[in-house]
Amino acid sequence: MLKLIKFEFLRKRMMFAVSIALVLIGQVYAIYKFFGIEAPVRAIIGQEVFAVYILIVLVAMAILYLIDIIFLFRNDLFKQEGYMLFMTPNSGYKILGAKLIFALIEGVAIVAFYLLLVFFNLKMMKLDVINFEFFRISSEDLVLMIKGLLLGVFVLLEFALTVYLSFALFKSIFNNIRFKGLITFFIFIAINVFKSQIMGVISDVINRSPEAIHISSSYFPVEMVNQALNYGLAATFVSAVILFMGTGYLLENRINL
Repeated sequence: MLKLIKFEFLRKRMMFAVSIALVLIGQVYAIYKFFGIEAPVRAIIGQEVFAVYILIVLVAMAILYLIDIIFLFRNDLFKQEGYMLFMTPNSGYKILGAKLIFALIEGVAIVAFYLLLVFFNLKMMKLDVINFEFFRISSEDLVLMIKGLLLGVFVLLEFALTVYLSFALFKSIFNNIRFKGLITFFIFIAINVFKSQIMGVISDVINRSPEAIHISSSYFPVEMVNQALNYGLAATFVSAVILFMGTGYLLENRINL
């Protein structure tokens, strides 16, 4: 699996280099605009320059990342470059697992790079907007933060697996039908509708709908938020496992390249 992950990094290295170069060009332009402002008003207008730049970078990174994790699997199924990958002595589960691990590593790297960019600009522009009291949190708050981050990871995995399953279903069942893109899109919608129905059943079983949790949280914020995160983690993890097993099975036994 390590070789598969390394393979993904190698074929994406040019994209990473171009993305970093564009961000650095934007950074140079932001610095130029910031120091081009007259000193007396720089502290006020500089915050606007910083906010606009950071927001643009955030939106651009998020969009590019979502597109990248989709094409991470799409190209191997819908283009000739994927033939050689599936001819290697690796199971469908291993290929899929390597792509998910790569997507997670890429996501963590993007978040780390973005945070470094934010702190660099805060330091460079001397914008003291960080309240260090925020870091003095209780153990309960720390647990909630960790659970929230884990939920974000599982949501990301589930999204990617939903896209990958729709691709795999198409290549195994609807391979010879026209309008491939449109059919794949409708498969993706159908899978999400099915997942929403399952989540509705789970909410009914535990008698804790999102609305009920929201209402109750005004009375018991920590307990109810913790409970909501637990339900979200459990449901999303189970969903991700099912999607992974289904997609891996299709790759292993039914895929038609």
